Amino acid sequence: MKNTLIHLNSSPYTGLACKEGLDLALVLATFEQAVDLCVSGPALALLTLNQQPDALHGKNLHKLLEGLEFYDIDNVYIERSETEHPGAKNAELAQNTWSGVTALNTQQWQRLFSQYQQVFRF
Repeated sequence: MKNTLIHLNSSPYTGLACKEGLDLALVLATFEQAVDLCVSGPALALLTLNQQPDALHGKNLHKLLEGLEFYDIDNVYIERSETEHPGAKNAELAQNTWSGVTALNTQQWQRLFSQYQQVFRF
């Protein structure tokens, strides 16, 4: 069985790439393939709580996150340095980010990509 990492790096609201990455993760997991996700850059918006996208932005992809556990997708990684901000913003960011993520330091983040047989970037 191959281990697959899907790296989401595109905004969930400016195109279909982020949705396609999530769809691929769900399809692979449906066929009992080991899948983990990592999220960086503009895709971090996917992890923001209390989203209210309008018709222009498309579907609320954030709602898919709660269902990942039913597909046995247990690992969602972010790089800690991308979410650290000085002062009050850090506390605000922590309160407004989905709790199912694991924050990795820079070294762990860099090693992450070499641990998988397949890596897809969306």
